[in-house]
Amino acid sequence: MIPKKILFPIILFVACSAQIASDIYSPSLPAIANSLHTSISNAQFTMAIYMLGLAVSQLFYGALSEGLGRKTPLIVGLLIFILGNLVSFFAPSITVLIMARFIQGCGAGASSALWRSIFRDSFEGEELAKYGSYFAILVTFIVPAAPALGAYLEKYFNWRASFAFLSLYALITLLMVVLCFKETSKHHHLERLKPIFIATSFKQILISPIFMGYTVCTFLCYGAFFSWFSVGPILLIKIVGMSPVEFAWITLFAGGFATALGGWVNGRLVTQLGRAKMLRMGFSIMCMAGILMLMGESQFGVNSLAIVVPMILFYFGVTFIWPSAFAGAFGPFGKMAGYAGALYGFMQISGASVIGTLVSYLPHQNQIPLALVFISASLLAWIIFEKIVYVQENALNSQAVIAT
Repeated sequence: MIPKKILFPIILFVACSAQIASDIYSPSLPAIANSLHTSISNAQFTMAIYMLGLAVSQLFYGALSEGLGRKTPLIVGLLIFILGNLVSFFAPSITVLIMARFIQGCGAGASSALWRSIFRDSFEGEELAKYGSYFAILVTFIVPAAPALGAYLEKYFNWRASFAFLSLYALITLLMVVLCFKETSKHHHLERLKPIFIATSFKQILISPIFMGYTVCTFLCYGAFFSWFSVGPILLIKIVGMSPVEFAWITLFAGGFATALGGWVNGRLVTQLGRAKMLRMGFSIMCMAGILMLMGESQFGVNSLAIVVPMILFYFGVTFIWPSAFAGAFGPFGKMAGYAGALYGFMQISGASVIGTLVSYLPHQNQIPLALVFISASLLAWIIFEKIVYVQENALNSQAVIAT
């Protein structure tokens, strides 16, 4: 067993690599469009195509980890991730940058899929939800912190400096995994790489209404969450007139405070109130954020406060979703956490890719499209939870009581 003081920072570095890469250059989207002589929509698409590679590759890494363990696939993924970063740094055109971002996403898929499996290997039950919540404080804080770093790298160097930083970060993470990480999987075996075993395992997870219900909720919520990084820079930098650094600091402090507070509150209350109540609370806050953004547009137009305040509220609410959905989905699949992690990660990141692509090609004259995404995603996720997940969990609990 790896000591927690060694395991925790390794998981943190691994988990944050995919998050940082997705958002670090979001303040540079207008600069990338100008530098590579392309449209802002194409620049936004480089974020969505990264998410596509990130989503699809997780299915591969998850299956591979069930046969070889977590460490070897993680090393392979980090090497591909470094390659994608280097090609992105030298990209002479938007076409090459789009291709490089897809490669980058395919490498980052290992980190995105396997950190959850490693976490599930090491924790279980309510402890999984508790530590997952505290872990979420750190991981989700990286999301708003990454654009701040990218904004300063652009200010003092140029937008390519973000990819130089990512290359260095990936190299450090690779060295930590190679030198310090010990295998956490206890159930991996080469027999699990046989096509029939892979197909049977994925089928077992796919037909679970609880797992799929939680992952569809995550698909919708993460897609809405990611939409901010695609649309926010256009609204605040291009339309309102903020500098990339100002946008980044607002995202860092406002978003970072909201996610940290949300993670802390969820960690304190989830063991007292249970996952279901925390999820309902999160869905309702997310929906209110979208309504507030619509009201702000009608009263004040495209105004920084009318955009940022609802964003803060959305960040706070969505932070209640990640740890509870994660714990609920993974609970029944401890012995096949690699497959479960792959499917869960695939669904989560697919939400960012699908909804992020849709949002990037919507009109950006005001915040109405973003507000509608916030509202529709939270309401749909809430309905799915109540009509599928909650019903199925109650049925299982009733069966367990009868059996005893």
